[in-house]
Amino acid sequence: MLLVPLSKTSMRSYLYKSWLRSQGRGSQLDWAAVFQRRQFDSRGEVEAAAQQSLTTMLRFARENVPFYSHLLDGPNDAATIEKDPLAALRSLPLLDKTTLKSRFDEFRSIDISARKWYENRSGGSTGAPAKFLQDVEFDCRSMATAALFDTWAGHRLGGRKVVLWGSERDLMVGRLSLKARVGQFIRNEIPLNAFRMTPIDIENFVETINRRKPAHILGYVDGTYELARHILRNNIKVHSPKGIITSAGTLHEDMRIAIERAFKAPVLNRYGSREVGCIACECGSGDGLHINPFTHYLEILGSDGEPCPVGETGEIVVTLLSNYAMPLLRYRIGDVGSLSEVPCSCGRNWPLLKAVEGRTVDIFTREDGGPVSPVYFLHFFGVVQREELGFFDKFQLVQEGINQVTLNVVSHLGASAFESALQGKRGAIENVIRKVMGEGCQVTVNQVSEIPKTPSGKYRYTMSKVERK
Repeated sequence: MLLVPLSKTSMRSYLYKSWLRSQGRGSQLDWAAVFQRRQFDSRGEVEAAAQQSLTTMLRFARENVPFYSHLLDGPNDAATIEKDPLAALRSLPLLDKTTLKSRFDEFRSIDISARKWYENRSGGSTGAPAKFLQDVEFDCRSMATAALFDTWAGHRLGGRKVVLWGSERDLMVGRLSLKARVGQFIRNEIPLNAFRMTPIDIENFVETINRRKPAHILGYVDGTYELARHILRNNIKVHSPKGIITSAGTLHEDMRIAIERAFKAPVLNRYGSREVGCIACECGSGDGLHINPFTHYLEILGSDGEPCPVGETGEIVVTLLSNYAMPLLRYRIGDVGSLSEVPCSCGRNWPLLKAVEGRTVDIFTREDGGPVSPVYFLHFFGVVQREELGFFDKFQLVQEGINQVTLNVVSHLGASAFESALQGKRGAIENVIRKVMGEGCQVTVNQVSEIPKTPSGKYRYTMSKVERK
């Protein structure tokens, strides 16, 4: 019998799969196999899968989630769910973060004690951060979806990947936890911290990419774009991966062009959020972003709350089909977009988002010229600091000058109570900002009655008055 030696990628893939099963996350591999096998299902098979997934979630919500049990307790509701789940879904009100926050306990499933669950928080990029619960099954399906999207960018399980992502712990503590570092090693990931991108850091990022030669790059949109700008501005030769996926922001066409020019590799746009995980991704055809019908059902609604005609832009409303710890049905994610009128030329029949317009954000600029990711501020003021800054209802950071930042805060507290609550927190707030902006940055905190939206109705949680060079 001839024994063929395994490649390094195959060995790392085997190690990763074994590690997942040892961690009780074998369903991630099972779902990854399902998604891989069914990505080219016929349109009829895709519609049937979506309907079954929606029916299962509505049935569960009716029987196990107090908020939805109350709304779906009519004599005909059970039959409607089975016969016409979309009609049952549309009988429910739209869900926003204010409702989720005020009636939190009613969204928790009654069988949550039997589930492996954890608490997560949205960053507040639509103005009001929210707390929610997620279970391991949701996380496994979301990771399996991301793994499928990675393959569209040329990535193989076990292959070397550079991840240009944000790490608060690395920035504040100095290094990641042992568990995080072990996970990165097993997944064959090379982390680059998008929250720390001084000119020297960016040069080191390029050197790392050239030395390690990853097959795939995953990164924040803004961080990857700034890295590409540095490469082009300095005419640097950089290793070309098979593909690049950008996420956590809106990929504008000029950004895509710059990244593809710098790396000489295709760029795919991925769409998702903390609340509902990995939703959709481009496949490289240029026709739009494929929505996973096993994990999400998307509606595009007009200002009247009614479904928009296919191809027309409206508010994106997400129903999550994989989180049973705290089902989120008809969730207003805060973005606008449209569904495609024609199927994708790649042959996949999964629903197709033609366009997505995400949150409006600005990159900040350090005194040394380095960029600061807006996601950094979103994480700290919307996620990491939420317990300490619970009196922040909405926030917006404005870079007034190269060394001047204003934090505008909407709070339910009166002026005197707000100042009292803020006392003792100012130092921590200034430290968070100066960690990335520099020690010379002057920080002002203002309580405001409201934070105005843009003319298009978007909320800006970062705004810079400093021109990027």
